[in-house]
Amino acid sequence: MNHIRWGAALGALGLLVFGAWLAATPRGGAERSRASADAMAARDDAGSVAAFREMLVVIRNPRCMNCHSTGDFPRQGDDGHPHAMNVRRGPDGKGVTAEKCSTCHQDHNLEGMHLPPGAPNWHLPPRDMPMIWQGLTDRGICEQLKDPARNGHRTMEKIVEHFTTDKLVAWGWNPGPGRAPVPMSKEDFAAKVKEWASKGAACPAE
Repeated sequence: MNHIRWGAALGALGLLVFGAWLAATPRGGAERSRASADAMAARDDAGSVAAFREMLVVIRNPRCMNCHSTGDFPRQGDDGHPHAMNVRRGPDGKGVTAEKCSTCHQDHNLEGMHLPPGAPNWHLPPRDMPMIWQGLTDRGICEQLKDPARNGHRTMEKIVEHFTTDKLVAWGWNPGPGRAPVPMSKEDFAAKVKEWASKGAACPAE
């Protein structure tokens, strides 16, 4: 009799567990569906693309483009001419042999007209991932920024962090005497970067 009672009790317990599982499963599915719907609702391709096009005012500016240009060297000036003294990128983007970026570029701008500018970690992108934007369409730049195989292995969160907090990027708004800063406030640019990402990081059509 004890065996029968124990069997009945275990059977009842099994039914309770199974019932709880059945009750939870639709709810879990519904919650996942709601989360997916919320994500879709947050996505706004048109708004994202509009924000990205405004970002391009900074991205295509010489303060940025001179380090994201074609060739294995940095560029200078608003006309983007090759860097003086035949400076080369080097494997890590910090120059070659004695011509290291840090030889002239310190972690701050030197005072005086047209003296070497500076910011923490002054460098080009490395040789194995040069992140060249020059010559790309708006869509091409956007797609490269989103591609971890071409953007320095960054997630979208890291891209937003790089654009909004990196001190080398911030140098574009304080380039030193004789250089024009990028023509958009740092705060407005950061807002556009975050808007582009939060609305889905959509890219413009070609």
